[in-house]
Amino acid sequence: MQEKIIYEKFERERADSYLASIYKDYSRSYFQKLTDRQRVFVNDKIIPVSHKLKRGDIITIEFEKEEKLQIKPEKIKIDIIYEDDDIVVVNKRSGIVVHPSYGHLSGTLLNALMGYSAGKYNPYLVHRLDKDTSGVIVFAKTEKAKISISKQLQKRVVKKIYYAAVKGVIAENRGIIKAPLGRSPKNRKLVSVNPLAKKAAITEFKVIERKDDYTLLKVRIITGRTHQIRSHMKYINHPVIGDKQYGGPETIGLKRCERQMLHAHNITFTHPSTSKTVKFIAQLPNDMKEIFKLAN
Repeated sequence: MQEKIIYEKFERERADSYLASIYKDYSRSYFQKLTDRQRVFVNDKIIPVSHKLKRGDIITIEFEKEEKLQIKPEKIKIDIIYEDDDIVVVNKRSGIVVHPSYGHLSGTLLNALMGYSAGKYNPYLVHRLDKDTSGVIVFAKTEKAKISISKQLQKRVVKKIYYAAVKGVIAENRGIIKAPLGRSPKNRKLVSVNPLAKKAAITEFKVIERKDDYTLLKVRIITGRTHQIRSHMKYINHPVIGDKQYGGPETIGLKRCERQMLHAHNITFTHPSTSKTVKFIAQLPNDMKEIFKLAN
């Protein structure tokens, strides 16, 4: 299978990194292998793995189907918020991984959707949520829908709103965190603020309620970096309550918090077929409802 896309971003970016952000069913290492095998071209020319794209470049990808991770259908209960011929929107529960990876091939949300679709379509992943983050997540049912939503995400026109409970009392009613993120030098599985990182990371927040030792927030991410909200909250010394990776045991101050108190509440974007603005909402799960009731 061959596909062509045009690089429309102003800033330069490595081809393997960019392609992995567009085709989320494939890893960056997969595109590195394709490039080594001379199956990725820019402006009809073979490129090295380290090649950086510039605006207007035409990228041709010759996919190798046998390299794609096989996703097996499984009967796993999922909460469908909305579905049509182009997209399926799910209210993801905390504790379920979104997509399979080598070493974790089953029990994921994609496995569940494959079982739910019963072979009628193959769901495409267009964005992610962390394992212990709950809330709304969108999957494409067609290649056209996947490309449409992926491009909207790249252009930062998709609006994603989260609710979070964070440690400590935030004095400001509103705030914007502009701090680039990169892989943590101490733990490659985590990210941390790195002034030398080339990708911007922007998080906006608004205080909903303050308590003696925690704050409830409404959060919007302008960019969509890995662990963005969690790492940015740690950066301003208000880690998400229950976040074992970015906050440590001291953030689990409320017994009701068995996981990180972070929920993707709603998402707004342009529908890939109708071109109308659509908004989908995932109501708070019971554990976070209790925290918000305590505040009220």
